[in-house]
Amino acid sequence: MKATTRGLIATALMAMLAAGCSGDKKMVKYGEVYRDHPATLYIAPLDDRSERRAVRTMEDSAYNASLDVATRQLYLTASSPLVRKGYYVPGPLTSAQMASTETRTLKQLRNDNITDYYDDLGMEAVLFIEVMEWNNTHNSWTVEVDYKLRSARHGGELMHTRVRATKMLGTDFKGNPKPLADDEAFAKKYGCDLHTAQRCRLVEILNQFVLGDLPSGQRARGNNVERYVSSHPEYFALHITPDGSVMVLKNEEDL
Repeated sequence: MKATTRGLIATALMAMLAAGCSGDKKMVKYGEVYRDHPATLYIAPLDDRSERRAVRTMEDSAYNASLDVATRQLYLTASSPLVRKGYYVPGPLTSAQMASTETRTLKQLRNDNITDYYDDLGMEAVLFIEVMEWNNTHNSWTVEVDYKLRSARHGGELMHTRVRATKMLGTDFKGNPKPLADDEAFAKKYGCDLHTAQRCRLVEILNQFVLGDLPSGQRARGNNVERYVSSHPEYFALHITPDGSVMVLKNEEDL
């Protein structure tokens, strides 16, 4: 990850703290996480409920492929903020092996008994991520994502957050989007088009913002002050503006 990308993520996290000044403290929003204090988290296969286009043209096919890549990026970058917070998260290969033995549907896994993950595999919590919807204009990209963390010890809900996140670009005098230097670097590195790069960078920052807000795990150095830091709401909107800064709209109606 380039330094400029790290800087944008750091800006997002700082904005999260500033925006949450009048919100609930972490000890309130994440009371169940503090009580359960899980050390090991399994990220369940991502549940993609977003609509794809009927393929009639090459543009339809490219659009669907772009969503597929961004959805995969959302899943693959979810573990990074959790590891940095001090949780143990199985790697992609181990997670894929675990998923391959699962006979329940994602809906059943999200809502039914999951204590076998603790009893048989030693996972103390399971993170479920649902992509609800994608939208875009010629210079903005929006995704709505639902995050739910459940205890594998007793099945209770530890955290639930739903976010509508948008990344916007400025335009030139012809009305064409003007990507940031990091956007162009990402597109060049991975050989993807502008739309795919914007979606991938959007979901990566979204993961850092949402999952980086969780209380520190057992592998992290304890921080008593953290409990009294303000958190973001359960439902909110996240905007990455054309200059790369982050805005948070805390009103549930904004969703």
